Amino acid sequence: MSDWVLLEDRCDSREQIERAFKNKQALIVPSAAHGAFVRAFLPGADEHIESSLHRQSLARRLFFRMLHRAPRFDPNKPIPGEAVRSVLLFRYDAIGDYIVTTPLLRWLRSALPHIHLTVLSSTRNDVLIGQDTFVDRHMPIDPRRGFHPSWFRAIHRLRGDYDVVLALVYTNMTKAAILARAIAPRAEYIAPWHRERSALYGQVFHRQPQYIRWKQHWAQTLLEIARMIISPAVAVPGMSQQYVPLQPSACETVWQWLKQRELGTRLPTVPLHWARDSGGFELPMLSGTFYSVINLSAYSPDRCWAPEHAEGVLRELLCRQPEIALIVTAAPHQWDHARRVVERLGHWRCHLFCGSIAELVALIAGAASVISPDTAVVHIAAALGKPVVGLYAAAIKLAEWYPFGVPFVGVLSPVEDGISYVSPGSVVAAVTEWTQNSFAECSR
Repeated sequence: MSDWVLLEDRCDSREQIERAFKNKQALIVPSAAHGAFVRAFLPGADEHIESSLHRQSLARRLFFRMLHRAPRFDPNKPIPGEAVRSVLLFRYDAIGDYIVTTPLLRWLRSALPHIHLTVLSSTRNDVLIGQDTFVDRHMPIDPRRGFHPSWFRAIHRLRGDYDVVLALVYTNMTKAAILARAIAPRAEYIAPWHRERSALYGQVFHRQPQYIRWKQHWAQTLLEIARMIISPAVAVPGMSQQYVPLQPSACETVWQWLKQRELGTRLPTVPLHWARDSGGFELPMLSGTFYSVINLSAYSPDRCWAPEHAEGVLRELLCRQPEIALIVTAAPHQWDHARRVVERLGHWRCHLFCGSIAELVALIAGAASVISPDTAVVHIAAALGKPVVGLYAAAIKLAEWYPFGVPFVGVLSPVEDGISYVSPGSVVAAVTEWTQNSFAECSR
């Protein structure tokens, strides 16, 4: 029996999925079958759970009540876009969270062209947000859950008369409530609806748009939330692609690195979003061996790719794909792991890349494809129009955080404890057999 199952878009998709997990097989989900995966596997997403203040502690209820203030706009009507002059958006989490918010940022800039847009960022994603031409002002805070002194600096520098606060965060809403009240004391506060605590959070947040989890990508959900509560001053149709700012200096550094190794580029097929002050820079085409980017790192332990597991995949890919070079990368704290993997392989078509986040974006911009655990690299690749093989430990992550808008294959572990329970053969099968047509189509 094979150690993986290829999901197909057919009437017995649920049986396929259940059989795969019963037999401890990885599930390979091509983008063409992703809709079938969501429909067949994920139950009970929209069941009603009663939200009641009495379920919360008295201290917590009193605290949120102290932060209450009257709404700025008529709560029975959408917020008129013409009346919105200044927006504060909370994105003080990870790089991937920022990238899935970029369709919303583009919509705000197009639908409300007169606004001043401020983003409360994090020390993890501020480098990219600071280069985003749609953002007028930004300030990072420490992303940890509890209180941090960086809040004081952000409150001091950003405090002002905002019309709307978009607290588009998913957890730790006490932190969001405190920061919203301290930075924008007269604004209208908006946060995503919480199934169990909407009554509590409603003491502070004036609007909590409801949405259905699991049924669509978070990029779609976040944009939908804004469209539900703000009436645009300028009509903006459709769903826009994600983007990530490209820095010319980073591209020049990476292109020189690629030239030295005689590696060629496949330029993005999507419109590029250049960082501010980029001038008229254009990416040149490099001739040479095309390459795939292989990322080993992720933020949480269940999504980390064990070096020995990745090494087995890379060894097999080097044998099966003689026309492609492999560039291995990782987060800075795991560069030594990546270096040891490349050294053990000792193959002339396998290279180690250690660079800044801006340089990693540039590297992915020239890649033929990307293989990565479920992390920011997946979203960077999607924003640049690159085909992706993504490794997932949990079904809900593959449902909501898949590579949006590009051909992809998701490989779902049979065990939620981590992606390293996916056999190397399953990953190789996803790359060599089930992505061939999608990758070829995307890279023409």
